[in-house]
Order: sequence, then structure tokens, then C-alpha cells
Amino acid sequence: MKRLGRAELAELLGPHPPSDAFWSRAIDAKRAVIGVAPEVVGEELDAENPERARRNRRRRGERGPDGPLSTGDIVDVGDHSFVVVAVEETKAGGRRYRLDLVEPRSDE
Repeated sequence: MKRLGRAELAELLGPHPPSDAFWSRAIDAKRAVIGVAPEVVGEELDAENPERARRNRRRRGERGPDGPLSTGDIVDVGDHSFVVVAVEETKAGGRRYRLDLVEPRSDE
């Protein structure tokens, strides 16, 4: 498990990190989904036929690497925090990260 700020997350995700508007909507909705391309995941695949490599791995019931985020990681956005609750591999080899807003602690 790791804890990242927005700047650290932006470095991991490359040239198109989530915008201020994305995070505002995520905070309002109390959840978000971030998608990343296969290149960001950094998965080592069969260079001659990457689709065949993914198909073979799925057939064996294996998952690829989670990529820049994993289940349980926390992303801090200002006074709010999101936790990665699921990682889904896309057909192309990218990832979708489902995040839920962490409710603030009550001091009572």
C-alpha cells in the first residue's frame, strides 16, 4: 500500500493526469474511475504479438501487473482522500482503477 499526493500520481500517470474538474466531480460523486493505457502499466508482453500474450495469460487465469496503482493505495486530493478499491485489466492491456472517497474521521 502506498499513499500518493496529486503531484505524485500525475508523475505516475504520464502526460494526461486527472484534472481539477475530474477531482471536483469525484469528490461530489464520492467515487471515480481512472483509466491508464498499457504503456503506463509497463507490462512486459510478447513484442511480436502482445494480444496473443494477453490471451494466453487470461486463459491460464493469470492477471497482469496492477500498474501504477494497486488495491488499497490512497490518493490524497487536498483535504480529501480516495482509496483504490478495484483494479480491472482492459482488453488492450491498460487498467481501470476504481476509487472511493474515504469518509473523514470523526473525533467523537
